[in-house]
Amino acid sequence: MNNPPDTKPAAAGLLETMTITGVRAFQPEVMLIPLGSTEPHGPHLPYGTDVVIADRVSAEAVRLANLEDARVLRLPPMPFGNNVNFRGFPFACRIRVETLMAVVMDLVTFGVEEGVRKIILFNCHGGNDAALGASLRQIFDRFRNEAFVGMCGCGCFTGGLHASLFTDQSPHAGDYETSLMQFIAPEKMPPVAPGAAGMNRPSIPSLAEGRVSWIKNWAHFMPESFAGEPNRSSAEKGRDFFEADVAGLAKFLIDLSRAPWHPHFPYAPQVH
Repeated sequence: MNNPPDTKPAAAGLLETMTITGVRAFQPEVMLIPLGSTEPHGPHLPYGTDVVIADRVSAEAVRLANLEDARVLRLPPMPFGNNVNFRGFPFACRIRVETLMAVVMDLVTFGVEEGVRKIILFNCHGGNDAALGASLRQIFDRFRNEAFVGMCGCGCFTGGLHASLFTDQSPHAGDYETSLMQFIAPEKMPPVAPGAAGMNRPSIPSLAEGRVSWIKNWAHFMPESFAGEPNRSSAEKGRDFFEADVAGLAKFLIDLSRAPWHPHFPYAPQVH
């Protein structure tokens, strides 16, 4: 009898698609946890945009990495994130900061219990960043000599490509996200993107200049739930960004998988 299809490198790695036979044979070296959000992205992108991006980018990167025998196991994407500042819009799904941190700790803990020592959080929702950063410190305190846990996100491996491809530098549902979705999920989008939409600036200079951090009320900051120029988007720009990001993430996962584990990881072993 032939081996089950999910034990082959080209197919293995997405936990939700694998059988118990495939999982037992896989013996993962790295666990990847994609995180997104379900929230409004204007009239031209679905609420699940962040989840779709996290899913498609991570799935393709894991596929490429495992073709090189990297043995990366990807968990299903997390669809809920920190969105307390989206309360001005309908059904912007939100969980508490404490909830997200607890979920991440639980997932890392179970990964370590399963024998995985290298775990990566792949975050595609900016509202999660602060909570995940705090989570990394909690996780380090608990597993500092037992596991390496890191975080990256969509675009981390593209260098200056974002600025050269996308014209508006919008933080939400502008040229970038619209182009990316046009390439990876055109079936989820209407045929025509809306025109430009602006962002409100604070009246206090130090706030407008970004010298002080605060949580923005998104309905005041971005009243139309998107900003920028999505009408300048194209599937071609989305393809270029997607391919660069996937290639960079895949290489990182290959390098991480091949690096031998030791108590001082990821630094060089100490020689006495």
